[in-house]
Amino acid sequence: MPTELNKDPLYDQALNLIINRELKNDIKAVQHHFRIGYNRAANLVERIRQDNISLNKDRQ
Repeated sequence: MPTELNKDPLYDQALNLIINRELKNDIKAVQHHFRIGYNRAANLVERIRQDNISLNKDRQ
């Protein structure tokens, strides 16, 4: 589990956009929205998924 010290500064922004359905929980969508590299976007999406934030259940 990541600690607060190594948490990506974009994590909270990405999480809020995904929760508010303004952004898909998808690596490519995060990458293009924030104009960041694939690895950083993948790490953000993976961290959100690892934190057990299941958005698909809420959308049903």
